[in-house]
Formats: sequence, C-alpha cells, structure tokens
Amino acid sequence: MNNELIKTPETIGMQFQPDLPFEEWQELGQRFGEATKHFSWALGDWLLHGADNFKQQISTDIYLKSEKVTGVDRQSLLSFATVCRRIPAEDRIPHLSFQHHQSVASIANGERRETWLKFLSTEEKIPSNKMLKLSISCSPDAPKIISADEYKERSRKFGSDNYIPHLRGLITILRKTIPSMDEDEMLALKTDTAGLVALLEEL
Repeated sequence: MNNELIKTPETIGMQFQPDLPFEEWQELGQRFGEATKHFSWALGDWLLHGADNFKQQISTDIYLKSEKVTGVDRQSLLSFATVCRRIPAEDRIPHLSFQHHQSVASIANGERRETWLKFLSTEEKIPSNKMLKLSISCSPDAPKIISADEYKERSRKFGSDNYIPHLRGLITILRKTIPSMDEDEMLALKTDTAGLVALLEEL
C-alpha cells in the first residue's frame, strides 16, 4: 500500500488523499475492521496481565490507573477485563465477535458458560448478538438459538406484560455496575433482589 496516499492520522480522525484508489481504500477498511475486532480482547488481556503481575507498581485501583493510561473509561475497561477473565483465550471461538463472547460471559455459572461456548463452536450459522442474548435468557441451561418466530410468539404471548425488555435492561445495568461494586453495595444489591431470587426459585 502506498503510504503517501494517506495523510498523517489525527487524534480525532484521519484524512485521505483525493486520489486514493478504491482497492486501497477497501483494504484500509478491512485493516480497521480487524483492529477493532482485536481491540477489546487485547485491552482486556492487558488489564488482567497488569492486575496479576504489577500489584506493587500500581498502588491504586488498576482500573483508575488504566483509565488514565489508555483514555478509555473505567466502566468499559471493567467490562473488557470481566469477559477476558471469564472466557480465557483457550476457550474463545475465533469466528465469534467479542460481543458474542460478552453475552456468554454474562452467564454467572462457569459450567453453563462452557456448555454455551461448546454449543456455539459447532453452530454453522452465527446468530446475531441480539438473538444470542435472547436465547441465553430464554434457555440458559439447554443451549439453543431461538428463531425469529419463537421470539415473536413469546412477545405476543406476554403482550403489554412482557417482562423481557425490562429484564434485559436490568441485566445490562448490573453487568456494567457489579464489577465496580464494593462489599456494602453488593450486600445492598442482594437485599434489593432477594424477592426476585425467591420468586425464581419457586418456579
């Protein structure tokens, strides 16, 4: 690739020469796409390595330190590290995105996560991340990808009392906030959700 056809990258964008050929423009897009795919994994594994090997050098919260070093917000860093810790490199599926792995990482039980990963590794058709999330919420113990018709039927069945959007919203919020909670906050969360837990255990 002729680097002269690309102007110097800026911190808030990149400029291209007007005569950049289509083929090279397309190749750049592929490179950017690959870099984006690897970014979350790389940053998450970098965080875990730092947490495991540089405790003496990092006297403060590693995520606060890493936020200053990388410029990436603490909540995103926590999310990356959580996925990487729950799904180590040897268990990751190359043809699935980081977001797919993130959905599987939301499963608290390690055996269930492993079951879902094995199931997804043999699936010929890659589901959208949205359908994967829905499938995990509908069938956490017995991996299967629900069909669009099943999802529509489920939504129609519950109608205005459909709990799925609310539950998904709660899960999203908890996934973001739990990694940064201290002991008092975790205790408060358990107290606040005790009623929901008890209800589900009765099913």
